[in-house]
Amino acid sequence: MTITGEHNTDILLDEEGQPVPDMNGDFKTVSEDECWRQDLILEGATEEGELFYEDSTGNERYGFGLTDFIHAEKNDFLEMEIRQRVKAKIDKRNFLDSRKTKQNIEFSNDKFRDVVSVSKQDSSEQYNMEFIAEDVTVI
Repeated sequence: MTITGEHNTDILLDEEGQPVPDMNGDFKTVSEDECWRQDLILEGATEEGELFYEDSTGNERYGFGLTDFIHAEKNDFLEMEIRQRVKAKIDKRNFLDSRKTKQNIEFSNDKFRDVVSVSKQDSSEQYNMEFIAEDVTVI
């Protein structure tokens, strides 16, 4: 499966994952940074193996698989596992600088929230997103 890059264009999707129509009845599109950010958010809300056409294995598989951690008992090992999984999925996008990826994981009532900040290579601009595991919501 091909990962969306920093210079790609895709169909703009709404919060329910449906295409957003433009004024001509066609689909609105996203490109450049908004495109890869949308793809990263979609991957965060997807389980590994959920896509029937997936042919990759390991960390290259599409989907963060965050539901694995719902209702898990909070401990240092769990936090490390969440941190490593999210980072590994982000790191397959070689245009992002893995050294600048920051995560802040919070636990509350058998749910967790991972606030992630990423930056592109040779850029100081940060892109922030939240991955919340309850029924897996990505903001």
